[in-house]
Amino acid sequence: MASHILDRARRIILDETSVRWPLVELCMWLNDGQREIVLHKPSASSENRVIPLLAGTWQQIPDDALSLLRIVRNITAVGDAPNHLRTGGSAIRIVSRDILDAQHRDWHDSNVLPFKQAVKHYIYDEEDTRSFYVYPGNTGTGKIEAVLSTVPAAIAVAEDDEPEEIASYEINLSLPDIYISALVDFVCYRAYSKDSTYAGNGQRATLHYQQFATSVGIKLNKEMLNSPNRSPGIKSEATGPV
Repeated sequence: MASHILDRARRIILDETSVRWPLVELCMWLNDGQREIVLHKPSASSENRVIPLLAGTWQQIPDDALSLLRIVRNITAVGDAPNHLRTGGSAIRIVSRDILDAQHRDWHDSNVLPFKQAVKHYIYDEEDTRSFYVYPGNTGTGKIEAVLSTVPAAIAVAEDDEPEEIASYEINLSLPDIYISALVDFVCYRAYSKDSTYAGNGQRATLHYQQFATSVGIKLNKEMLNSPNRSPGIKSEATGPV
């Protein structure tokens, strides 16, 4: 919760009344911390969405998404509000572009390989994180279920907000509670960096950033990389027939 993070940070920097570091600054640094975590660990802010496909092989992720993490399946229907229940189709597997190019040089051409509504494979390029390709090319009527990395929602506060009002900001925190400690360290790092000319504050800032980086780094080392090309299925998919 945002209120927990701001309260703990103010206790650590010995400014519980927000005199030296106003709440608007602490919230600004909290927003920076959320974005920093997602930069290093895209799955920290992820969302499972239904994406309508464009006609052709080239596809694009939504404007408010950062990158593609995974494509799961075809979607044949989406129910009405409020539940928007999904009817799933066949699973979609990642495949190497080299395999497709070698077996079907003209797979982008609908005159050679007719486009279809259902997707069988997808191709992801790490150098083009905002787009991907589907095989076979789509008719423009298909839908898929994808996991996307999204931009964390910013926490907005007013200049005249009082410290006791911070409880109302907790609904705006995008990341799970497991990142509370890392975000507290990031806020403290920025606070001490502001006053780094004072004795010891430079070292405190460095210590808090090291703790932040270690916390995020440990999770990165324990989890698989977020590129779709790191999927366990890529090896068997790449060596088998299309």
